Amino acid sequence: MSVDGERHGELSTAPVRYHASSVDETNAMFDWSYCPLTVQPRGAADAFSFDLTVVQLGPLTIGDLAYGVDVSTGLGYLDAYQLNLPLAGHVQARQHGTQTAAGPGWATLFRPTGAVDQPLISGGCHQIATKIDASALEVTLAELLGHPIQGPLRIPLGNDFTTGPGRSLMRMLRFLHAELDNRNGLIHQPLIASRLWSCVLTGVLLATDHQYRAELAGSVTASRPRHVKLAIDAMEADPGRAITVHDLARTAGVSVRSLQEGFQQHIGMSPMTYLRRLRLTKAHEDLRSPDSGGRTVTEIANQWGFLHLGRFAAAYRTQYGKPPSQTLRTDD
Repeated sequence: MSVDGERHGELSTAPVRYHASSVDETNAMFDWSYCPLTVQPRGAADAFSFDLTVVQLGPLTIGDLAYGVDVSTGLGYLDAYQLNLPLAGHVQARQHGTQTAAGPGWATLFRPTGAVDQPLISGGCHQIATKIDASALEVTLAELLGHPIQGPLRIPLGNDFTTGPGRSLMRMLRFLHAELDNRNGLIHQPLIASRLWSCVLTGVLLATDHQYRAELAGSVTASRPRHVKLAIDAMEADPGRAITVHDLARTAGVSVRSLQEGFQQHIGMSPMTYLRRLRLTKAHEDLRSPDSGGRTVTEIANQWGFLHLGRFAAAYRTQYGKPPSQTLRTDD
């Protein structure tokens, strides 16, 4: 195994170049940079090779990866979205009972739920592999829509990037890919990097299909009636305070029934469901924050209006796929 660049406990904005000639080394490097991986050469094991250049860009992990021979792989637990765009060669992939084939211009996108199987990655296949922090992508969508969302996003496994918004996203990724090894390049400057990764997150949301695509494209936020906006403003001003649907109706100047009907029609959920998801989002942000100051799960839950820890933990697991204590430990 050879490594060019600094490799510590976590990825940094400095690119790391890596070469391996064994399966075990490849599995270890992939586990460190992306997620648990099991790779199996489909040809002669002594001809196996793996090359990776990888860098951290905010909530994105962007890498250039290539196998020297045909391989099959299995990915372990995913806690992020994984977008792989082949530049050469081809890939077969399966997740959630769906199978697709990818090649130049056709990308795979794995969701942060369910096992991933890649029965074939062709020898010489060259991919831009982008790991996308699940919370960052979903929070970006919620901010664009103006209300909490229910993740994970149901993005198709196979995505055509040859035309329209997909082609634009592919060009963005190819630009970042071209700059990976440019240590003095602009993508490594914080003032530029934050704007670039923000563009990629928004680009993914606009270039792929998912359950919020129509709402995102239709600018539904602008057409919300005044009483719905007033209720949302009241909740977002102080999500952690004790509040009932009657309080919201009084603030909005309508009956409880009118408020509930307005939320169902324009938001797709009840006012109290909206509030619960808003609180979950805030709690999740605090659990992940390096500035949590040693606070406990209970303290964070209470701050955001969750007084029953068991119910909070159950709702959190449903939303994010793991207990809140795991998020707090992982992001310490």
